[in-house]
Amino acid sequence: MSTLLLIVAAYLLGSIPFAIVTSRLFGLEDPRKYGSGNPGATNVLRSGNKAAAVLTLLGDALKGWLAVWAALRLGF
Repeated sequence: MSTLLLIVAAYLLGSIPFAIVTSRLFGLEDPRKYGSGNPGATNVLRSGNKAAAVLTLLGDALKGWLAVWAALRLGF
């Protein structure tokens, strides 16, 4: 049961779209509407807001690191 909960938690953590979250926080247009259409740091950078792009990159990197750290900490 705990393994299933960890899988669900990892999925939910990975599903947080930091490009969309930071774009909304900075009042920018949805990054999926321009550039490659991919919600990522590069498309947020295309909006012209470097701070939002850096926060997107850090948020995406942090959620990846957090999932790996938690898995190692729990013995997986």
